[in-house]
Amino acid sequence: NNCAPLATYYTITVNPNPSIALGANPEVCQGTTTANLPYSATASSPDRYSIDFDATAEGEGFLDVSNAVLPVSPISITVPGAAAASVYNATLTVSNNSTGCGSNQNAIAVTVNPTPVVTLGNNPTVCQGITTANISYTATVGSPNQYSVDYDATAEAAGFVDVSNAVLPASPISMVVPGAAAANTYSATLTVRNSTTGCVSASYPISVVVNATPTITLGSNPAVCR
Repeated sequence: NNCAPLATYYTITVNPNPSIALGANPEVCQGTTTANLPYSATASSPDRYSIDFDATAEGEGFLDVSNAVLPVSPISITVPGAAAASVYNATLTVSNNSTGCGSNQNAIAVTVNPTPVVTLGNNPTVCQGITTANISYTATVGSPNQYSVDYDATAEAAGFVDVSNAVLPASPISMVVPGAAAANTYSATLTVRNSTTGCVSASYPISVVVNATPTITLGSNPAVCR
């Protein structure tokens, strides 16, 4: 009958792919369990994010993230507390939950810096009136270049002064002893630090022993006949 069908009209909406502008990759010290990844801008309203860690990172305990709610900057990444010092790689994507559109993969990395370590020698012993006590060390790990000494209340009352982030010298470390300090054992903790990474060692207990100066009580001077 030569009849033509009525025209049917369709609307096709092409939604834009979301994107995110990431900041610097995070660096943390060993034992830190959170790394923050900042971002400065987004496009096309992403509201979800996913992170896919590589095999090396997963082998150290990093866990992938799938379609988590995108927080206000920064994105918090969980770091395994026992992860070895290394650089761990992943890709991050964002998506718009309403449109289902996702971004391109963004390469990211989490750097876990080593905790500095120092191997100390024997605690120093000095005599009363000596104003310097040396404590030696034989090895370091994690490139420490600063040290701090925190004396306890007894030592501070005797005149010992705390040291904060002083330049770590070649062995030995020289500690100032108050000239008037009484004979006693004075306790403190020593830490070393890498000023570039900001990582600090565990606290090492140390002590300075101040020994009493020997004295003698003499009698009368002797007299003899020729």
